[in-house]
Order: sequence, then C-alpha cells, then structure tokens
Amino acid sequence: MRRTARRSRRPAALAAGLAAAALALVPVLLRAQAPGEEPPPLFVERIDVNVINVEVFVTDDQGRAVTGLTKEDFEILQDGRPVEVTNFFTVSRRDRVEMELARTTPPPTGTQSTTVSPPSDLPEDQRLNLLVYVDHYNLRPQNRTRVLETLGGFLEDRIFQGDRVMIVGYDGQLEVAQPFTRDVAAVAGALDRIDKVKTHGQYYDAERRRVLDNVRTAALELDAPDVQLADGFVRAYINEQQTELKRSAAALSTIVRSLAGLPGRKALLYVSDGLPQRPGEDMYLYMSEVFGGSIIQGTTGELTDFVDTFSATMISDQNHLFDDITRHANAHQVTLYTLDARGSGGHSTAGAQERALVADNRVAMDALHTTNFQEPLIEMAVATGGRSILNTSEYGDALAEAASDFDHFYSLGFASPAEGDGDWHKIEVRVRRPGLNVRHRTGFVDKPEEERIADRTLSSLFFEMEMNPLGVEVEFGQPERQGRGVFHLPVLVRVPIREVTLLPNGDVQEGRLRIYVAVKDDVGGVTDPHEQIYPLRIPADQLEVARGKEIGYAAKLRIAPGTPRVAVGVWDEVSGTESFVHKEVLVERGKG
Repeated sequence: MRRTARRSRRPAALAAGLAAAALALVPVLLRAQAPGEEPPPLFVERIDVNVINVEVFVTDDQGRAVTGLTKEDFEILQDGRPVEVTNFFTVSRRDRVEMELARTTPPPTGTQSTTVSPPSDLPEDQRLNLLVYVDHYNLRPQNRTRVLETLGGFLEDRIFQGDRVMIVGYDGQLEVAQPFTRDVAAVAGALDRIDKVKTHGQYYDAERRRVLDNVRTAALELDAPDVQLADGFVRAYINEQQTELKRSAAALSTIVRSLAGLPGRKALLYVSDGLPQRPGEDMYLYMSEVFGGSIIQGTTGELTDFVDTFSATMISDQNHLFDDITRHANAHQVTLYTLDARGSGGHSTAGAQERALVADNRVAMDALHTTNFQEPLIEMAVATGGRSILNTSEYGDALAEAASDFDHFYSLGFASPAEGDGDWHKIEVRVRRPGLNVRHRTGFVDKPEEERIADRTLSSLFFEMEMNPLGVEVEFGQPERQGRGVFHLPVLVRVPIREVTLLPNGDVQEGRLRIYVAVKDDVGGVTDPHEQIYPLRIPADQLEVARGKEIGYAAKLRIAPGTPRVAVGVWDEVSGTESFVHKEVLVERGKG
C-alpha cells in the first residue's frame, strides 16, 4: 500500500517499452518517449511511503495458535534496524466445527444462551483471497485425485469463514478454472473439471526410465563402458527438463505477480509432485554407481573418460527461478503454501533393472530424487511465511494446520525506509513474551512504484478488474496479417487532458504519464507489461483549449488469432493516480 508521507525529487527512470508510434491528438503536445531516448527531467514533489504489511503467526510449544497479543508485544527489524509498527490488526476466528458445536450444544443450566453466527466481514484489506494452483504438468493423475478429494471440504470451510477462493490450473498453459468466488457449488464444479485435465507427471517418469536405461546400456558395453555417451544422454535430458521447468516457474511467477492489485490478504496453495531444483542430479549419482566412481571422477587418467559430475550438477541448479517467484510474492505480500501430492510413500521412477544395478545405494538415490523435488517447495513456503505439506497422505490434517494461519494471525504494518529501491530487505519479527514461536516472511522486495503499476496491470488482465479515475479509453484498429498465425493489432489509448495533473514550469505546464500494455491470449499465455513514457509540455496560454481535448498513444501489438484480452494501465506520475482498463478483441484467422 502506498500513502502520502515522504518527499521525492528524483526523475523517474526510463524503462524499455513497446516499439510503437505515439499519436498526439493536440498539436501543442509532445510525442511519447521514443525507445532509448532519455526523458526530459520532471521533478515531482509527491510524498510516498511504502507501507509493508507482514502477517505474523505465533504459536506455543505445542503448536497452538497464541491470541491476545498487542502491538506492544511485537518488535520489527528491517535489515537489523528497528522500525516503528504503524499498523496493527489481529484476527482470531473459531473454525466451522467449533461454531457448529456452539450452535447445537445447549448452554449450562442457569447461563444465558448466546447465538453464534458465521464470521462477520473483515475490513477489505484483511479479507483473504486464497488461490489454489493445480500444476497438472508436474502431477501424476492418482496423486492429484487424492488431493482434490480432500480439498473440497477444506475450501468449503474457507468460504464459510468468508474467504474468497479461486482455482487455477497449469498444463503447459494457464487456465482459470474458477475466478474468485464465495460460491461453494462453483468451487466444487471447478475441482471436478480440473480432475479431468490431462497430467504430465507420468510422461516424466517414462522419459526418466528411458534415459536411465540408456545410461545402463552405455555402462554395459562389451568393448568398453562409454562414459561420454552416457553423459550425453543425461545432459540432453537435463536440457529438456530445464526448459520445461522454466515454463512452469514462469507460469507460477505470472500468477503470483497478477495478485498484486487485489485488495486484502493473499495466499496461494501450490499443488504438484514437486519441482526439480537440480534436474538430473540423481542421474549423475546413478552414473557414478554403474560406471564406478573412479571413472566418473576421471582418476583413470584418461581425459575422454572424465565427467565432472559435481560441476554438472551445480550448473543445472535452477534455484534462481524459485528466487524470482518468492521475490514477487514477498513484494506483493503473497504467502505461499506448497503441497507435495506424492504423499508419504515416496516415489521411485527407476525401473527394476536400474534398481538392481544400484541395489546397495538405491535408497540414497530415491532420497536424493525426493529431496531435489521438495527443496523448492520448502524454500518458497519458508521465504514467504507459509507452510510446506510434505511426506504425508493425511492432507486433511495438514490443511487444517494451514487453516489455522488463516484464522489466527497478526498483521503488522511499517513504513519502509528503503524508498522503493528495488532491493531485497530482511525482516525479523520478535515477540517480547518468552516461550513463543514466531513465523513470518523472511523479507521483501521494495519495488519501485513503476514496477508495482506494471504488476497491477497484470492483475487487471487476470481478474478483469477496472479502476479508471483518469477516464482512459482503449480502441482497436483492423488487425493486419503479418504471416501465418501472426497479426499486428493497432491499439489507441486515449486519456482526457483534464484528468492529467500538470505542474507549472516557466511558461509551460508539464506532466508525465506511464502507459503499460499487456495481453492475454485464448490459451492463457500472458505478455509482460510493456511500458511507455509519455511526457507532456503545454504552453500556459494554450492550457484552457488543451483541457477540452485528449492525448493519444498508439501501438501495434503482435498477437495470434482468437479473442485476446488487452489490459492498459496508466499512471499519472505527478498525482500518483492510476487507471486500469481491459478490453477483448476478436482476431479472426481469415481477416487481415
């Protein structure tokens, strides 16, 4: 949340934008900023403070939620330095079972009867938006079904408590199965539908077995074991897995970023069979076993037999992908809860022949495989103050523990002294009472306002939310065919000049807009918001005439046929006013 409180006199930074032409509808206006061109200095005296809200969960030694603490019981440190708690809010709600028991149990004789009602609405900024993200691409069908059977009751309880629920699936493409709702039947229907979506985890198993079989064959060559051939199989497999992992992480990151513009508390429950932090790590362990460690480490003295498995594993480490997800989550105060759908039985994808060859170290190989897939789940949850649900098939009990977070928490707000520097800042929350345990997000990224506006443009696109105090209008021209399945769509963004705040500077009035454009296609693909700076300089003697006119920004978007949705965000840098609008357009294959 941003509110007025600090002075800023530095020029806004230039970011890369769309390759587009600007259309000035009033002759006295300057054109939009050209890509690569330095913007003219515009010094804005506006007071901004970034208020960081941290959800804090306090438990005793038995893991029970502790209630009744006050603002004075907490201390917050940012980067090791104390900061003042400016906002304090606490929630302690009884769960559905307790409330039903209270309804049906008669009061003791001689006491006054009390009526227990469902939870009253919380303030808008404290209502929970719970997004369930089902990663079909990294799930096996039987595991998904087990989880979904439990999720229904859990989500019904969340709706009873007044929370809003959304269901999103990913099967190589993002799909909103159910927008945010408090309709129990709608959520149940969405869960039924997504249980029929094709999963891909079983294909991962088959491919992994194939590569292991190829490695085993290379190790059993009659003439001589071929280490380099086996290494080639593993590296090709790793490259493929890295490509798919990047797509999966990018989709999850997009959803996390899209939550930025939602008012209230935000939590995301990520359901999958895990994500590999170091693709192929256990395969190199397998190679060491079937070839013999001395050959893999190169101690035979033959360079052609040398494979540096340690370096290869480190190179394959994809931790930066998950750091990016948690960066966006912490920047927008999204708490991540992760659930490993494989349950408590473990999961080995090696075939019988492969397991026989590494019989002495099979347990270590399976454990390494499991740990590799669970590390990102643990890290994403810990970094954002959530929980990871691992190594259990009792999903109901584990989800009930997560629900305790939603119903018993403290929200602490403080003004960040970092002034939107875009850097990571560590958070530490202390409770002054002894014997209590505290859990919260480990830090946050103090994103500059222009990056926050870009993320809120994504929110508008995903959740079809509009906020338009600037009176922004979006118009489309005739799509122009550029090739097979590719069109250029002319877009014109209009903003009434009377809604733009201008500052006097000598004999001219100056202002500046930032315009953001993002597109979502029919299959859930989303572009990053493109930014364009639009400076304005109007001679003072022409201001009255200009006030009755509009400015315009024109661009051509590269899109595929279908019914894409275009979101436009406009930020008035002088006043801080934001507008977000979105519009759908039909692009037919036979047109253009």
